Amino acid sequence: MTSAIPNRIRAYLGWCPMTGAAQHPAPDQPAGAKTGDLADSGGSVTGRADRFMHLTIAVVVLSYVVAILILPFLPEVIPVHWNLQGKADGFAASIPGAFGLPVIITLVTLLFILLPKFDSRYAGFALAKDIYAIILFATTGMLLVMEVIFLLIAAGYDLPVITIIPVLIGFLFIILGSLMPYIHRNTTMGIRLPWTMKSDDIWKKTHEHGGPLFMAGGILTVIGSLVSGIWAMALMLVIIIGVTIYISVWSYRYAKTAG
Repeated sequence: MTSAIPNRIRAYLGWCPMTGAAQHPAPDQPAGAKTGDLADSGGSVTGRADRFMHLTIAVVVLSYVVAILILPFLPEVIPVHWNLQGKADGFAASIPGAFGLPVIITLVTLLFILLPKFDSRYAGFALAKDIYAIILFATTGMLLVMEVIFLLIAAGYDLPVITIIPVLIGFLFIILGSLMPYIHRNTTMGIRLPWTMKSDDIWKKTHEHGGPLFMAGGILTVIGSLVSGIWAMALMLVIIIGVTIYISVWSYRYAKTAG
């Protein structure tokens, strides 16, 4: 009975980054492959992408439900922005303040839906569009949690926003890092640098090298945020910027030696 529920959840989702990534088509999968037929134990790429897109739509709807439910408990003016030390430095009336993040979540979802339509290498994108859907779901899910935290603070709860936000972003980077090695060359997602876009080999090596680094950066961000107090935000920025610069330089040097 205890394993039946997780199995049912996995059967619906079709794929989990922790168990399905190893079964995902390798980055050197021929560009002409039919993506709908690329399947593992969770079904086709298209099927998995559709399931996670449905979950994302549920997150969008839930974000408005949360705002409506908590609105009667909010004061007339609520905080909507915090500085790097966790001090509120931006305020808004309760209605626009409560619905600000739901609108952002909606716009992010629409942007993610529209971007692939302009991908000049759509064949590569289509091979991993389920990963794209997972990234969208993880991003909107993180924003939904932020919305709940911000509204609870506005309602009078004393929550450590300076710690919670970096922790959430750290977990997002862990997810991104775990998925990066399985992203095919495209112009919508991934490490899109001039030299990675010119070669499948450079793209593949960059993402295989960068994925674990992004995961490590995410883990360091989570742990560091829990112990660094008011410096959590600054530490997060240093780690993320540092990892991004390092992998960009590593990728450029690899491109030079490979070229």
